[in-house]
Amino acid sequence: MRARWLPCLVALALPAAAAAQAPPDQTPQALFEGLIVKDVRTTAGVRQLLQSDAGFVGARPAFADLTGDGRMDAVVQVRMPGAAGTVAVYVFSTDGTRADRLRAVFRRQALYRATTSLAGATLTVTEPRWSRGDGLCCPSARAVRRYAWDARMHTLRRR
Repeated sequence: MRARWLPCLVALALPAAAAAQAPPDQTPQALFEGLIVKDVRTTAGVRQLLQSDAGFVGARPAFADLTGDGRMDAVVQVRMPGAAGTVAVYVFSTDGTRADRLRAVFRRQALYRATTSLAGATLTVTEPRWSRGDGLCCPSARAVRRYAWDARMHTLRRR
């Protein structure tokens, strides 16, 4: 049975104008998948993953005001089942739009087993780095990249 209350939670978490973009029975996953697939800057590989159902949008987007405009932005993961995990990360915001439409302000589209975290207005994307002999479970190092809002460029930039 589908949870009918889930769209209400999304409506509370997203800015009111952005939430109005989704029909009342649309899940957050369907909303963000549609935005990712329609985004002209989405890579063909990510688009194909989503359209073929080989990949999916994570069920729990994270929300934080990353742009400093007083409205929540959504951090969305594109995932693959199995070991690959998160293969792409997007941040959607209404910042800089006249009609308060959600748009992607950040894209990382070539990831493998990535994780994300939020601390204040900083997005951290972490990827494992394996050395020879490391097991899949236990990489010997991790690449940690932190991103913060660049108001002049209207995107998240690496710090």
